[in-house]
Amino acid sequence: MNREKVTHSEIAIIGAGASGLFAAALLSPVPSLRLTLFEKAEQPAAKLRASGGGRANLMNTDIRPDHYNHPSFIRNLLRHTSRKEVQDAFHSLGLRLTEDEEHRVYPATLFSQTVVQVLMNHIHPQTQWHYHEPVGKITPHHGQWLINGGKQPFNQVILATGSPAGMNEKNRLHYNSYLHSLKIHTTPLAPSLSGFRLEDYPKFLFGCRARAEVTLIQAQNIVFKEQGEVTFKEDGISGIVVLNCCAHYNRLADKQNCTLHLNFLYDDDSWDIQKHLQQHGGLEGVLHPKLCRLFAQKPFNPRDLCFHIAAPYGLEHAQVCSGGIQLDEITEQFELKRFPGIYAAGEMLDVDGVCGGYNLFFAFASALTIVKKLISEIPS
Repeated sequence: MNREKVTHSEIAIIGAGASGLFAAALLSPVPSLRLTLFEKAEQPAAKLRASGGGRANLMNTDIRPDHYNHPSFIRNLLRHTSRKEVQDAFHSLGLRLTEDEEHRVYPATLFSQTVVQVLMNHIHPQTQWHYHEPVGKITPHHGQWLINGGKQPFNQVILATGSPAGMNEKNRLHYNSYLHSLKIHTTPLAPSLSGFRLEDYPKFLFGCRARAEVTLIQAQNIVFKEQGEVTFKEDGISGIVVLNCCAHYNRLADKQNCTLHLNFLYDDDSWDIQKHLQQHGGLEGVLHPKLCRLFAQKPFNPRDLCFHIAAPYGLEHAQVCSGGIQLDEITEQFELKRFPGIYAAGEMLDVDGVCGGYNLFFAFASALTIVKKLISEIPS
């Protein structure tokens, strides 16, 4: 590929989601860059609008590498692009942020549409938009790149099409198929932030909600433990704490013999179940009525209700996928090693984190790293 600096660069951004819009907004002020965005949907940022329950949990102030599946990769990323840099970039776009007691960062409006509107407002009005245009192939052309066989060559391409998490099987069928035209190596996709289907599950628990300390155990070894609210589904269990267990479950090479253990009394070590039963005859004043029904049918320790995991729910129910473009395919600046000039950002890479803003932070941090690299190549 011809890597000579040019006075004017055409940049294609594939995907108008979190990474793509953030990159476009930050690149727009640069006069020597012309942007073209390709988006398969009729409007941008569908997932960003829905994130955080419609509030957009943009990041977490407690960004730690061990919250991701590849800690060393994240550790290196943070040396290039810090959490503060990402926050400062949002501030430079005029977005006020707020932080909750669990270190989650949101727009001050607590409304995801605010984020989308701020990003769209800062994208140059002469930017070319191609809605309803999924990208099927990217081909080299005299040191540049053509999208879908079109006539406009691009100097750089930013891949930001995310993952098929939350999509039904029909919509997933050809998702990111252009990666095959480039023969980019990927790891298999699997639901990461998802609930679990459980074996021998009492369906009458459906609709029950309770706070618990949830522990993921494999062969008597603790894999992950966290406290939070759990939600009992028709055939399994969900809730943020369970989704985080799923993220760690997906990192296991062997997923056999995994169990979830629920402690409903994690905040009261002094409570004596036998004494309580002798005095009151049941657990009606301690547990949700549906859990009391389960206890009446099959007594269990309220500090250790155990379920065997059948499998995570499918991709259509997942918030995030594990898998994607292998990390040895890219440089520290997220440029494809075998295809100079093409960059990949966000969830389409084999990087996934737990709930709480970690995945959106990675989307923004990877995009910002790419932006800094592209701006550094502009002739002075």
